[in-house]
Amino acid sequence: MTILYDEENIRNIRAIIMGPPGTPYALGFYKFTITVPKDYPTVPPKVRINTTNSGRTRFGPNLYASGKVCLSIIGTWISEERETWSPVQSIETVLLSIQTLLSAEPFKNEPGYENAGENEVFGYGAIYNAKIAHENLRLAVIAPLQAALDITPEDVDDCPPVEHEASDPESDVTLQGSAKVGNKHAFDDYVKQRFLWYRGLYRQAIQDGMEKEKARHLQPFPSMPFEGHNNTMEGRWDYPSLYEHLQRLEVALMKETHGLRAQREQIVGDLHVAGRAVDLALVDDNPFLWLLTYFGRQGTQYEGGVLNIKIYISPNHPTEQPRVFLETPLFHVRVSPENVLVYQPARGEEMHWHINAIISTLEEEMPPYNPLLTVNPEASKLCWGSEEEQRLYRRRFRRSVIESVEHI
Repeated sequence: MTILYDEENIRNIRAIIMGPPGTPYALGFYKFTITVPKDYPTVPPKVRINTTNSGRTRFGPNLYASGKVCLSIIGTWISEERETWSPVQSIETVLLSIQTLLSAEPFKNEPGYENAGENEVFGYGAIYNAKIAHENLRLAVIAPLQAALDITPEDVDDCPPVEHEASDPESDVTLQGSAKVGNKHAFDDYVKQRFLWYRGLYRQAIQDGMEKEKARHLQPFPSMPFEGHNNTMEGRWDYPSLYEHLQRLEVALMKETHGLRAQREQIVGDLHVAGRAVDLALVDDNPFLWLLTYFGRQGTQYEGGVLNIKIYISPNHPTEQPRVFLETPLFHVRVSPENVLVYQPARGEEMHWHINAIISTLEEEMPPYNPLLTVNPEASKLCWGSEEEQRLYRRRFRRSVIESVEHI
């Protein structure tokens, strides 16, 4: 998740919570506004969800189309456990609680369905998850990226229009009016960067949906018994359309990535990478495009290999973070099939932190398992699998290292 404070009023907060892997909300960007009252922390903050397709879509039992978030700790829901707000709790506590609402079985959070039987779970529950999974891709992945790239989505017949970030008349915070432009850049960049990380997974999710829901193509979503009173999830199955949108977004994002040009003075000074066998150069004298060449050291897993890594730096750095691609294919759990490198710098404002993080990520022989940093499903299955699978992972990794010199 990521949080931004209004620079003019820190009591106004915006947040993006990513849907957890393994749920129908997987890797979706869910936007929330939080208003901190003056007597906080004695009283809880007010929270609203803004990913609602302009009030048309209810994303779960506790996430209403009106923007209401039903949560016992903020006083908008009465639970059997009677969990209430306490001054020791925090904004982070609230956001983590919201994240738990994006669960693998949201159907069971519906009042009266907590102990749903097997037939109901495989009936209503399966359809409910399928609806959420489709709209997660349409409204919580494709729509935020369209907004970040300033792309106006084409209308899709009678399919409800996709929402773009806008002011919510029922919210205590005007989304675009109160936040600084820099905040919008930061949110947009967060969405763009994560989309680059996970675009292969989004593509696979849509392809799986096309196959699974082939018989329902263009049919309207069935209504659930607990939906109604302007609190529904209406729409229709149209995975092919989602795939077309995804392809256009990939083209637009890559065009933006490769089209970055120098708009201010060179943002880097002398970079010194101590004890590392690397070369760092500008590409075509462009201070916003770097080429990092990593030479495998003797006695390491990279011995005999040479990796070329391109680093695209935005003129808006550090508000917008760099985008990193391997020019040399590498079979690695942190390198997507599209050769995007996933890494996390200790700090984002200075480029030397990024260089160190890139190299450290590559050199980590057995990285700890983290589903949000794992972007190569095939490599991940082997890396954290059986002993035989781990040996196969190391062999394939070494083979890609050895073959790296062929791509120079």
